[in-house]
Amino acid sequence: MNKPARIDLADAREIAPSSKARFTTAEFLHMVESGAFDDMKVELVGGELERMPPPGSTHASRQVKIIVLLSAVVSSGRLLGEVGLDLGDDTLLGCDLAVLHAPVEGNRMVLPSEVVLVVEVAETTASRDRGMKRLAYARADIPTYWVVDGKLGLTHVYSEPRDGDYAEIATVRFGESLAVPGTAATITID
Repeated sequence: MNKPARIDLADAREIAPSSKARFTTAEFLHMVESGAFDDMKVELVGGELERMPPPGSTHASRQVKIIVLLSAVVSSGRLLGEVGLDLGDDTLLGCDLAVLHAPVEGNRMVLPSEVVLVVEVAETTASRDRGMKRLAYARADIPTYWVVDGKLGLTHVYSEPRDGDYAEIATVRFGESLAVPGTAATITID
């Protein structure tokens, strides 16, 4: 009589190859260019695809307001909205806006060395923006990172990337002056 086979799951994991597909930034960009993600917003994080929810109207409204405020103190060529940041071999993140050292040429992803400030508007993504994205931007040596948290009515300001995180962390409430890196100007987010 046949007996049921007993499989030790630890042994099975050693034998079976990983079923997760991992991608490089180059492979991901090739898929983007071929239209693979035309109907969705996707980021590449550590070689894995992460689908992002579409932004709601509150997010879009706050994003536009911040772009307008920054455009009053930063030349338009140095300010990009909804841009991809190439953080290395296996990570490409989209940010809500970036202030650059100088305008970039051509239609391409931005490199961390070109960035003065990255801004994320966090209406529903605060934990991701203050966690995974903060650490990814710090590892990439992006000098200053803002998380504009509409639910709490404040901006988390991260600066001085060191050892994979930011050494300086400040909180600026909406309605208070916020220093714009790379300028002598301030803006007030509300």
